[in-house]
Parts: sequence; C-alpha cells; structure tokens
Amino acid sequence: MATIRFVATGVDKTIHVSLAAGERRTLLAVAKDSGVPILFNCESGDCSACVVHVETDSAGPRPLAPMTEKERFLLPAIGLLTEPEIEAAARLGVSAHVRLACQYALGDEEIVVL
Repeated sequence: MATIRFVATGVDKTIHVSLAAGERRTLLAVAKDSGVPILFNCESGDCSACVVHVETDSAGPRPLAPMTEKERFLLPAIGLLTEPEIEAAARLGVSAHVRLACQYALGDEEIVVL
C-alpha cells in the first residue's frame, strides 16, 4: 500500500492507495482521481509541466520509485537535476527528489509530494 501526502498552498491531503500485483498507477493519476491539483499537459513525460518534489515520509531509509528513462533525460535537460545528482541517488539505492508526476509509478511507499 502506498501512502501519499500532498502538501501545497491550500492543500494538505493524505491518500492511501492499494495496488494489485502488476498494477501501475502514477502520482498524477492518483492526484487527478483525488481532486489534488497538479499542473500537467502531455501526461507522457515529454513536457515537464508536472514536476513535483517527492520526499520519503517513513522512518528509516526507504527508496522512492525508480526514475524512468524520460525523467533521466528530461530533468537534467531542463536544469532541475544534474547527472551527478542522479548517479549519487542511484549509488545510494534511492531516487532523486525531483520527479515527473506522470512518470512516478507508485509502489509500497510513504511519500510527501510538494
């Protein structure tokens, strides 16, 4: 089960998401279904409109969902992450904190989305 706390101006909402084996739900899909406003345009990871900051909200180290190839390409290209930041996160077995909501595939995690 994923627990997501969306925190932004005027929004503080916690959502619990149960996923069936093999089911892929993105942060953007959950936000849309729950009435949490996240700016988006293409929903395919090509425009960067849905950039969010994601932090773990659990005690102890718990990795975030792995980055997609689109995130690994687009986020450095628009200057939000550097290749060294992405590589350092990968070495630590975690993911970078700047993500695309349309690409972040939920798993069993507790996160805060800013």
